[in-house]
Amino acid sequence: MHITNLHTHSLYCDGSHSIEEMVLSALESDFDSLGISSHGPVYDETDWNIKQDKVEEYIEEVNCLKEKYKDKIEIFLGMELDYIPGIGFSDLCLSLMKRLDYYIGSVHYLGAFKNGLMWTVDYNIEELLTGIDESYEGNIRKAVETYYETISEMAERYQPPIIGHLDLFNKNNKDNILFDERENWYVEAVKKCLNTIKNTSSTIEINTGGIARNNNKEQYPTTLILKMIKERNIPVMVNSDAHTADSIAYKFKDMYKLASDIGFEHLTYLTKNGWKKQKIKY
Repeated sequence: MHITNLHTHSLYCDGSHSIEEMVLSALESDFDSLGISSHGPVYDETDWNIKQDKVEEYIEEVNCLKEKYKDKIEIFLGMELDYIPGIGFSDLCLSLMKRLDYYIGSVHYLGAFKNGLMWTVDYNIEELLTGIDESYEGNIRKAVETYYETISEMAERYQPPIIGHLDLFNKNNKDNILFDERENWYVEAVKKCLNTIKNTSSTIEINTGGIARNNNKEQYPTTLILKMIKERNIPVMVNSDAHTADSIAYKFKDMYKLASDIGFEHLTYLTKNGWKKQKIKY
């Protein structure tokens, strides 16, 4: 099997190691390829997105490492770009897409506080509940439905090569504090989103980052949603969303087995000649 991870962070955003350290870790794990995907720049800079004045340095470093390690591993230049409700991808992100080997389309932001600052669904439960109170009058269902509608809109308009952590809302939904994913309204929101994605060229990632960093019980998306994805024959791939060098291949074998058990026969992966699919082996 072609072993790869296309969701990798570094010191350029909120990762804990340099890009080269992530590459070396991938080599130790016998990877065939590795994609580097810093959180892309946003206009109101944060401590978890790459700074605008570091973008060129980032691109140059990844391209230099491509050359340095070309005989050992194939490296791809990517970014995780934010699709923001009411805004979409910024002009800056749209211009970067043309320079990247691939990108991950993700929804982190879901609204703005009354003071104008944007809030995300995945920072912590306190911020999330305050954001829902101020942006959605405390209506959790409306916030969740808007989240999936935003992913649907992103998929339909841009068909990102990879859709990142589809059910990111679950990061702060421990013990069903926000909702139960078996509730009819939630299942319908997910199904509606997946029915849009199935008509695009996008791949949905099976992301182990929530287990690695947040002690989540399940991967993104949950097994319940993965079964819905399989029913619609939407392609998937396994990514670790690695923020540390030692998590580069976190629970990959478990995810290969899970995907196989659900009924997936193939995973997608990126090559210099484009996207391909491979049979799952573990």
